[in-house]
Amino acid sequence: MGKSKRLMELMIAVNKRRKFTVRELAEEFQVSKRTIMRDLQVLDELGLPLYAEYGPHGGYRVLNERMLPPIMFSEQEAVAMFFAYQSLQHYGALPFDQEAVTALNKFYYYLPDDTKQKIDAMKQRVAFWSPMRPMEVPFLTLLLDAAIRQCPLRVTYDSKDGAKERVIQPIGVYSHNGYWYCPAYCCQKNRTQLFRADRMLEADWAGAEHPVIDLKDWTLSEWFRSPSERPDQQGESTAEKLEVEVKLTAEGVRRLRWESWIEQELQVDSRGEGMLHMSIVPGNLQYFARYFAGLGPDAVVLRPEAMVAEIRKWLTEVTQAYGLPSVPSEG
Repeated sequence: MGKSKRLMELMIAVNKRRKFTVRELAEEFQVSKRTIMRDLQVLDELGLPLYAEYGPHGGYRVLNERMLPPIMFSEQEAVAMFFAYQSLQHYGALPFDQEAVTALNKFYYYLPDDTKQKIDAMKQRVAFWSPMRPMEVPFLTLLLDAAIRQCPLRVTYDSKDGAKERVIQPIGVYSHNGYWYCPAYCCQKNRTQLFRADRMLEADWAGAEHPVIDLKDWTLSEWFRSPSERPDQQGESTAEKLEVEVKLTAEGVRRLRWESWIEQELQVDSRGEGMLHMSIVPGNLQYFARYFAGLGPDAVVLRPEAMVAEIRKWLTEVTQAYGLPSVPSEG
């Protein structure tokens, strides 16, 4: 086996083992211990984080950061990888943002000059724009880690009712319109709900003593499905949900179709007008009331009565703020 191939296979072997001795590697690769020592020195110079442990049970250990073996890319694959990261440049916060920057710099540095020129030219012609928000998102990586590990977090969340402490178990994180969101199970409200990641004032692990909720049926894919098709939320029966019916003009249908969840809930006639039927939890009534009110006469809520009343109340506050006659109340 040639040295280059041996070094590559050695890198793969030590990454898998995490802990090993020189003797074990020498026997596996059928070379002397002196050769293995020289190879490990080369890997160390390449940046593989090795740690020597001395004593009768000593050996070598790979630290937390692993080094991946070299990967061959075609030019088109290299351009695609670069722009996969480039598409995130307008976000003010990213999970592993520093690691992403260093990885991109390494990737770009070793590209051939003509490929660099092609990428530089394309950067001026292609953009993946998203509004850059000024808010900091210091716990974004922690939220993602908690979702992957399915562990609860104790957070201080700044909601409309003020900053309050609660325990949540994240489902995942996603970005929309420049903001980062975290669907999570809230232990205080005993149901899943959506949190803005930038409104997390404090966050840390809840501790081993806090029970873990079984969220194996909850993923971001499930979250993005229509509300009536999502898995049942723990502690919340179907009977507790509100049935919503909205009459839409053709323009209302067009505007609603910007929402990813709306299509399966929407019925459109030959004129392009439609009816929306959906189920929501009571805690989301105000959000949807103001959302539909924002569509003006293109979306008229027919039921539930509680949502109609909430819309009338909000419109009254708006008209008063602008010095206009108030919306007359029913009765």
